[in-house]
Order: sequence, then C-alpha cells, then structure tokens
Amino acid sequence: MKISVVIPARNEEEYLPRCLRALARQTVPELEVIVVDSASADRTGTVARAFGARVIRVDEPGVGRARQAGFTAARGDVILSTDADAAPPPEWAARLSAPFTDPTVIGSYGTLLLTGAWGISGFARSFFPWFQGLNYRLGRPLFCGPNFAVRADAFHSVGGFRVDGDYPHEAEDVQLAFKLAQEGKILFLRDVVVPVSARRFQGGDGWRYTSHHAGNYLRLFWFERKYRHVFETAHFK
Repeated sequence: MKISVVIPARNEEEYLPRCLRALARQTVPELEVIVVDSASADRTGTVARAFGARVIRVDEPGVGRARQAGFTAARGDVILSTDADAAPPPEWAARLSAPFTDPTVIGSYGTLLLTGAWGISGFARSFFPWFQGLNYRLGRPLFCGPNFAVRADAFHSVGGFRVDGDYPHEAEDVQLAFKLAQEGKILFLRDVVVPVSARRFQGGDGWRYTSHHAGNYLRLFWFERKYRHVFETAHFK
C-alpha cells in the first residue's frame, strides 16, 4: 500500500520546516510528501524543495483548492492530510493508515494537541478530543485538516473537496467526511494525536476563532439540509 501526505501551505516558511522534519522521521518507508504552495509570497516552495518534498504551485489561494490539488496529484493508495504548523509523531502515518487493510474502510482520523499557547487553547486541548468522540458516536465524523486519511479511489469517487461546484475556503475537511460517510466506513482513532501550533488562539483572536468555528459546526451538522441524510446512512464502526 503506497501512502502520500499532502500539506497545504500559504506563506508558511517559518512553520513548514518543523513539519517536514517530522515527516522525515516517519516509520513508513517511501512516503510521498506533497507540499501545495498556495499562492505564497514567501519562500514556502523553496523550503519545501530543500527538504525533498514534491511541490505543487496553486496561484489562486484557498485551503480547499490547495488540498484538492495535492490530493489529485498524490500517487498513493491512501492519502494523509496534515498542515504546515503540525508535527506528526514518527508512528503517525503508520497508525493512521493501518485501518485501510480492511477494504471497507475509506477514511480515518485522529485528534489534535494544541501547543505553544495558554488560556483558551488549554481548554480546547482537553475539549476537542472529547467533542470528536461524542460526534463520532452520534454518526457525525469530524475530520480535522492536520490529521485524517482517505482511500484515494473513494476520495475521487465523491468529487474530492468540491462542494456545490466550488472549493470551500473552510470546513473543507468536515464536508469531505460527510460525503465519504455515505460510501464506506470511517474510523475515529482517538489515540492518534498530532501536535499543532496554537497560534490561532493567541491574543484576542482566540475566542473569535473558536466562536466562528462553533458557528460552522452548528450550520453544517444541524442546519444544512443537504447533509442531514448523511447522518442516517453513515457507515461507522
């Protein structure tokens, strides 16, 4: 089973090296690493090439579009997603991809450990894994960008990250999970944890960031009619 990792990155020359060093320490041999340079104005692409990553340039910004470009270019049978400010532990790729030996599994995801800040990030650090577990039991998969995996053929069969003819600028990971949940089994791997920078929670933006994403959660999980049937037909362990 061939495995690819896709990292969308926009102006990430500062954080990207830590992520790529972490991926270089993975226990999976011959891991394909793809960095999608999403209209960066800094040295993101140069840094990625220096670490031996395959670089794809996308001139129109947007995380959904960037992830789509990387996933489309990936050569792996299973495609893993992470972010430039994440530092996956050495066994991450092996553990996240292990369930795909079962042909009925088309998606897996873990959780996050926020690092480098305090306050609201400390609350989120303990709350988010519990919240993911609760939603999983309710039949609502909560993919998170730095830590999920999909079977490549299933990804393409549902149209990837494309939603209503376009690529979403946020919640693209969760909306992909909604589509995949209708096609096969998705597993939540609570013990597969990826450390991620808590930079978005620093300063006065933390509560704003949290409330914004809480609003997205309510809208997508409870009010979007086009997704309601997903939760009735989803395949969960």
